[in-house]
Amino acid sequence: MAKIFVRSADFNFYEVSVHLLRTHLLAEVFTVSLLRNLPMVHPLYKLLMPHTRYTLQINVLARQLLISKTGVLTRYAASGGKGVITILQKSLSSLTYSSLCIPDDIAERGLKDVPNFYYRDDGLKLWEIIFRFVKEILTSYYKTDAEVQKDSELQKWIQDIYEHGFLSQASTGIPQKFSTVDEMVKFVTMVIFTCSAQHSAVNSGQAFLAISMWMHNSLKTTENGSVDTERLLYVEGNRNLGQADGIKLRLWGLDAQ
Repeated sequence: MAKIFVRSADFNFYEVSVHLLRTHLLAEVFTVSLLRNLPMVHPLYKLLMPHTRYTLQINVLARQLLISKTGVLTRYAASGGKGVITILQKSLSSLTYSSLCIPDDIAERGLKDVPNFYYRDDGLKLWEIIFRFVKEILTSYYKTDAEVQKDSELQKWIQDIYEHGFLSQASTGIPQKFSTVDEMVKFVTMVIFTCSAQHSAVNSGQAFLAISMWMHNSLKTTENGSVDTERLLYVEGNRNLGQADGIKLRLWGLDAQ
């Protein structure tokens, strides 16, 4: 019983905070600001569009299938509809720029010397590759810091992200503007890393099939703080095996994405 509750809590936090917020919703912030503020001929638009191309499409599906009033998380997960919002709010309040940049994140968490930490080892290599690529592209267009500062479209892009994505919270460390080429390169590296490598790390490796296919691990096991034994044991609301199969198929489909 204790293992069921721990796995259920882990499933809910992981999917809502680590997966939904820190990859999908952040990618949406970057994408919407991109479409709002940068013309198609802008070098940053051309650089980022391949990495944000399907973001809005998959997020619309997530809203419809997962967190809507009839979504899987709302109806069957322990967090429920209100719980999803609570987790998102608390997770956003502690979100920082450094936690999105894997070199800084690893250092701050004291994980530089942990053995057999493959996320760190592979992630740092990918970050460096992306960083070199971004730097080579953007320094072809921006030769000086002054050119970055004078690009009003670029500045509107980061301002929009700071204001609407991070609610103008200076404590997040998200830049409100770009003053140097190096600042711009690092931030764009983070955007591409978040939309590609980070999402692959938390999406492709998630234990949908290993954990959530045993439905007890992700069911709504409590109501108002009390154990709902009938729901837990599938006596009420989940007798229909077709319904359970439908849930599993949706999770399998998201895992395939």
